[in-house]
Amino acid sequence: MDSTALKFAKFYAATKHAAQSYSGLPYTHHLAAVEAVLRRYGVDDENMLVAAWLHDVVEDVKGVKLKEIREFFGDAVGNLVGAVTNEPGENRKIRAALTYPKIRNMAGAVQLKLADRIANVEQGGTLVDMYAKEYEDFKRALYTPGQHEGMWARLDLLLKGSP
Repeated sequence: MDSTALKFAKFYAATKHAAQSYSGLPYTHHLAAVEAVLRRYGVDDENMLVAAWLHDVVEDVKGVKLKEIREFFGDAVGNLVGAVTNEPGENRKIRAALTYPKIRNMAGAVQLKLADRIANVEQGGTLVDMYAKEYEDFKRALYTPGQHEGMWARLDLLLKGSP
């Protein structure tokens, strides 16, 4: 059963992302997939599950600020969302270079980002080739031996064909 915070996060995300779609589906399809990936790997921490639903809202929805996420959902969730929110930059490579250190330095953020990436790749579509090309840099920046090995193995399999 969902906690009150998780129910509110789902409602908030559905409302904020209402005008967006994901591979022709409501955007909430992607957010639910991120939560499902976290649960598949044993995550039951409420803040992580709430952040799964909110991880794209600051980056993708005009007018939503991190301050609002912190006010509604607390600093722990706000810190996770802030860590995975892309920094501004001229192109995707620069944004990643500026964002990856935030992710690496925030407890839980690597796992959240991995769940997001796994959900995106499992969905398929045009993003898969882009993620495959970026994978070496992504892994070099975020991988720590002994942490989230099952998730890394899944992403290896999806993007490289071998664990």
